[in-house]
Amino acid sequence: MRQGLALLCGVLLLAACGGAPAPEQTPVSQPQGEVIGWDRSPNTIVMRLDRIILNESPRERLNRLPTCTLYGDGRLIWVSSVPPSGEEVSETYLDEVTMRGFLEYIIRDLNFYDLPDLAAQEFPPSEDAAQESLTLNVSRGLRTIRSYRGWANNAYLAIFERCRTLNPQRALFVPTGAWITVYEEPRNPALPEAGWSLAAPFRLAEVAASGEARWVSGVALTQLWNYERQTQGRIQWVENNLTYRVAIQVPNISRDSPPPPSDSQTPTPSPTANP
Repeated sequence: MRQGLALLCGVLLLAACGGAPAPEQTPVSQPQGEVIGWDRSPNTIVMRLDRIILNESPRERLNRLPTCTLYGDGRLIWVSSVPPSGEEVSETYLDEVTMRGFLEYIIRDLNFYDLPDLAAQEFPPSEDAAQESLTLNVSRGLRTIRSYRGWANNAYLAIFERCRTLNPQRALFVPTGAWITVYEEPRNPALPEAGWSLAAPFRLAEVAASGEARWVSGVALTQLWNYERQTQGRIQWVENNLTYRVAIQVPNISRDSPPPPSDSQTPTPSPTANP
């Protein structure tokens, strides 16, 4: 009797277990930083590719622009080489879906957070070595990695190629205001040169003698900018038979530029400005 009762209880227990719904599975929590967020401010740098030459002059360092920069509002600016010896600066805007996909590509496809800071692990291979860097500033925080020789997953070049193709609509970037630093240098017959106009609002000799940057806008800045980009900073400006070289720093575009003066009328970039 006891054996029969035990058997009956066992059958009932099995039946109950078989008819019960399967317990709900607890969803796997997302790893920290997997949901990508960023500061939407137009002045916040969310991603930047940069390249510096270790022994370049102060003028060259000031004049060299970061390779590609993405801002919190989706503004994207990058620099492309234009043969034989020039460059052009392009600007576009990304919508949130495209921007998020780009950041996911860097973080997940290229394994950004697993890439080492290679430049911290070795001395530069030469005094004039190029140092490339990649900075990301998202919900996981600010992180910069650098390399002198190459990148795992060819990350630097892969990201730059994406920068150039994320949005087919682009415009050439020309600043409306910038800081100009002028250096008097010996004339070099191997370099291109242009005469400085007497109609310009300032004299190159005056700015060079001051040793300080001058805030410039209007036609003078446009002419300087176009010549500097077309020659990658090789242009010599001639004034009163003396030669000068110029560096241009654009606030929030150049890597170390001071902010614009408080009384400047430089407009804030807007996504609606892009065609």
